[in-house]
Amino acid sequence: MILGKREFQKQKAREQILKQALILFSDNGLEKTTVADIVEKCDIARGTFYNYFPDMNTLFDTLIDELNQNVVESIQHTRNSTNNLYDYLYGTFKSYFDLISTPQMIQFHIINQAHIRQSSYQSNLIKVIVKNLNRDLKSDLNIKSFNEKHEFLLLSYMLVGTPPELFLATHTTDINLSSKQLATFLAKLFHKVLME
Repeated sequence: MILGKREFQKQKAREQILKQALILFSDNGLEKTTVADIVEKCDIARGTFYNYFPDMNTLFDTLIDELNQNVVESIQHTRNSTNNLYDYLYGTFKSYFDLISTPQMIQFHIINQAHIRQSSYQSNLIKVIVKNLNRDLKSDLNIKSFNEKHEFLLLSYMLVGTPPELFLATHTTDINLSSKQLATFLAKLFHKVLME
């Protein structure tokens, strides 16, 4: 779809707000970032901010949704390009860790832990990820260890919730592990649990 000049400018303004918000949230955290900070950094009028976002929490949730959309796309790509459980798990975890392992994203996650958790678990995209994992675990991946509906749902939440917690634990301590090492550990762990 080709955007008109006005729509293109609106899209660019929204992207600029999100880009600067990520920088400010990474430096200061959500709680210490104000609308005034955003409009100053973007060189826009305060009213322009409110044309796109009614408040800072909505801006933060939108930013999390965009990050989660990248995760969804990565998982779909991994699912389509792998044919066994271990490779699926490893590829999914590795792509997630690669997405969030830039210095800016590490700082963003460390400073905004509680807000990210709250926003993510309320996110429709996370619900889609959990639903798709639940489907995959029950059917496509031939899991024999579990057979109750609720077990697959709980496993899906564990597969979604464990990587961010492990990521934060290793980046807030002196443990220095690569995305590959973290992904390998989680893939081995969940593969063993699921295939026993």
